[in-house]
Amino acid sequence: MAKNYAYLRISDAHKQDTTGQRDRITRYAASHGLFIYKWYEYNLSGSQTNKTKRGLIDLIERLAPGDRVLVNDIERLGRDSISDIMEVLTRIINAGAEIHFCMNGDTLTPSHKNDVGQFFIQIGRAFAAQDFSKQRSLKAKAAAARRQAQNLPAGRATGAIIKSKLDERENQILFWLSQDVFKNEIARRLNVSSTALIKWLDRRDELICQARERGLYENGLSLIEIKKRLKGKII
Repeated sequence: MAKNYAYLRISDAHKQDTTGQRDRITRYAASHGLFIYKWYEYNLSGSQTNKTKRGLIDLIERLAPGDRVLVNDIERLGRDSISDIMEVLTRIINAGAEIHFCMNGDTLTPSHKNDVGQFFIQIGRAFAAQDFSKQRSLKAKAAAARRQAQNLPAGRATGAIIKSKLDERENQILFWLSQDVFKNEIARRLNVSSTALIKWLDRRDELICQARERGLYENGLSLIEIKKRLKGKII
């Protein structure tokens, strides 16, 4: 009987978690009537590790004809080299298995074995993701260098009051917490990492304390209003 394997990978467990990937793969599997037989989950850099360390070889060696591999996107397979990604895709197909990219719905099956176009479409996406990451890093370094040359702080000032997309979901978050919904489940519902949610909650407590100390706090005040008052924008 064919088996379905799910593969998840993040680069840094301190800054990310696999909640978003797991949720998207779970929803994809449910919509296609697929039961996940085994989950492979790794917290490893895609550019600083090889396919063996990322568990891909172990997964490939388990595959039998008809099996399926579900991943969020092709970038999960790694960033170390395009040739390695090509090898992983080829070995999955040669094993008679399918690979499903749950983010965009693309699928490579044994019928694509000689379909060079489909392979290059996927490799093109991997290259684009790799290039985007490099360009973003270069831009960040260039911006930091410019600020340093102007004797400005290289990054965001400590304690800066900034807008968060979670601010508008404050009431919903507080309601779920009052109903004893676990934070990781709330994060999943909001499509953010658990780390991001916890940091937002901690920062919310800090800002409420600051507002109280400065005599700016009133019962029932939303976090959005608290931030405005702390920034001197009372409306």
